[in-house]
Amino acid sequence: MQQLLLDDSKLLEQLKCHDSGAFELLYSKYWKSLYDFARAKTRDSNVAEEIIQDLFVTLWEKRESLLVINLQSYLFTAVRNRVIDYYKEKVFFELENLESISAPEYPIFLDELEAAMQVAVSKLPEKTREIFLLNRFEYKTAGQISLQLHIPERTVEYHITQALRALRIMLKEYILSFIAIIYLS
Repeated sequence: MQQLLLDDSKLLEQLKCHDSGAFELLYSKYWKSLYDFARAKTRDSNVAEEIIQDLFVTLWEKRESLLVINLQSYLFTAVRNRVIDYYKEKVFFELENLESISAPEYPIFLDELEAAMQVAVSKLPEKTREIFLLNRFEYKTAGQISLQLHIPERTVEYHITQALRALRIMLKEYILSFIAIIYLS
């Protein structure tokens, strides 16, 4: 491991001196493992390849200003961050395209979801329901609820967590329907 870091630090120094051979060595050393990592996270070979290519282009462009101690860690963290950015862009793009859902389907879905939400909330245990409603519909913090109900803040947080878990399970089919509407529109 120590040898690996030493070799990487030498290659980085050479890279900073515009040594394209050092860049090629780094590329051939890390490309496959970075690609496999990105591919596993995105499940899309084209996206994974684009992420890795973009990373290496950036590495070359910023070679003079790089302040990297552990190159392997830096590269995998950079890939992970690019994967996160990819998903953020994908979600944003899909939200932007929500307008493509036909007008009749969307309000009906929202009405159904609201009704299902009311039923699901009514099925929560009384204390959990009370705390959840104070938190999500009256916008009170855990601290404010704790003071109001004279219970520890950690108890409030526990009830909120339990409510969210239960609602996620009870509303699973509506969430899946919503995703289907987005993707099939």
